[in-house]
Amino acid sequence: MSEKMLEIIDVHKTFNPGTVNEKTALNGVNLTINEGDFITVIGGNGAGKSTLLNAIAGVWPIDSGIISIDGKIVAGLPTHKRAPFIGRVFQDPMTGTAATMQIEENMALAYRRGKFRTPFKVGVTRKERELFKEKLQILDLGLEDRLTAKVGLLSGGQRQALTLLMATLQSPKILLLDEHTAALDPKTAEKVLTATEKVVSKANLTTLMITHNMKDAIAHGNRLIMMNEGKIILDISGEEKKNLTVKDLLEKFNVASGEEFASDKALLA
Repeated sequence: MSEKMLEIIDVHKTFNPGTVNEKTALNGVNLTINEGDFITVIGGNGAGKSTLLNAIAGVWPIDSGIISIDGKIVAGLPTHKRAPFIGRVFQDPMTGTAATMQIEENMALAYRRGKFRTPFKVGVTRKERELFKEKLQILDLGLEDRLTAKVGLLSGGQRQALTLLMATLQSPKILLLDEHTAALDPKTAEKVLTATEKVVSKANLTTLMITHNMKDAIAHGNRLIMMNEGKIILDISGEEKKNLTVKDLLEKFNVASGEEFASDKALLA
């Protein structure tokens, strides 16, 4: 039986309370994620998706509620104290890597996080290099043969795939993917999503992936949640998810929310 890896209980977050810009971003969110779950998160703009990931990561404090990772209550802990539990990949491929450093140097920094206190001038060891080659082969992008290449020479998709790998080198308790393919062209995005499936599956990582693309939300992961106005209104898994279509998902949203989904091509593609 799977163990609970992430538990969110009645979490609330309002930005700019008491002002004309007051915005309720999370409105009593409840979510339990078991170890090894790969959950895609869908919803319109302002639904609370990124706010939920930021709440888990501790980017800012929640107003009320409980967030626990692997049985440890983390609500109230600052970002740096949650860092050992969490791997995260953002939307911009340029933010997760150091462009002027080599691929193996970037990977060594991620691999050594929290392990070494000495300056990085030590260099990459043979054992580390062998590990990095093995990990890079999973991506199927040929990067295992370019360990000494500067990361700035890589394409956006290659950099994002590398960032994904770096975020998972220490097998985090939770992997947060915040629209990590949104800045990529469709063909490259598909390659990165394929790499994501491989990395997550091989390490059995508990994963939350935000996407604006309904087809991707349906095609990837073992569970799908849909948010609206700061709440989770749909939670679909198993055979029901496998048999889902975009049309089904839109109809379920309309029934659950009592309103029409504010669709556009990015959401339905």
